[in-house]
Amino acid sequence: MAPELWVSAAVGSALALGLALERVAPHESVRPAWGVNLGIWLAATALRAAVFGGAEWQLARWSEGGHFGLLQAAAAPGWLAIGVTVLGLDLVSYLWHRANHAVPFLWRFHRVHHADPALHVSTALRFHPGEILMSVPVRLAAVAALGAPVAGVVVFECVFGAMNALEHARFALPAPLERALQLWLVTPALHRVHHSVVRREHDSNYATTFTLWDRAGRSFRANDPASHFPIGLGPGETGDPRALGAMLLEPFRARGPVT
Repeated sequence: MAPELWVSAAVGSALALGLALERVAPHESVRPAWGVNLGIWLAATALRAAVFGGAEWQLARWSEGGHFGLLQAAAAPGWLAIGVTVLGLDLVSYLWHRANHAVPFLWRFHRVHHADPALHVSTALRFHPGEILMSVPVRLAAVAALGAPVAGVVVFECVFGAMNALEHARFALPAPLERALQLWLVTPALHRVHHSVVRREHDSNYATTFTLWDRAGRSFRANDPASHFPIGLGPGETGDPRALGAMLLEPFRARGPVT
């Protein structure tokens, strides 16, 4: 099966699981912005495909065949190369996410994601096309520098995409399981803090898969799965978060502080 099909299957399954868990063990009742979130995702997906196509897979194949990059130069065994690729690309994603909060220009685009006032599994799809266009070259540079094998990139994209979907879902895990998972993995409760309207709270928990990056970067903030607090951005920080046109134009308007 082609790499992109593996990733699509993993993400699609995680979205379906997230939706099911929201019904079985909902954290709270919300009115999802389905139309806006899906509209942004469709625009971003189409633009990424038009600009980059399958560049990530082509680069990994070229690196693998030409022995380019750190892992290829070190002749790392397959299992190690896959593990290092997953950890390395997850670290790069953590640093990129943190930069999106710290750099004013990047925040203009990333705040579209944070503007969603009803955290929901579909929020995982809500990334402005401009943010996606800027993030892909960062990912490609990391793949090239690592000399990441195709299998490693596939595993990373499957895990990363599935975690991104599940951590945005509004379900609550049992407290003992939540505490155990938080030692290693990002949970919905942890990521919910990142979407708080309170600045000191959403400037935390930047990781997507492994909590070790937030712990090492002193940006980790624990959270109880039963806690409730306002989600989104404050009044006046963005245009109408439930209007697709307003959100697509949001980065080009002088609104919202760096958060």
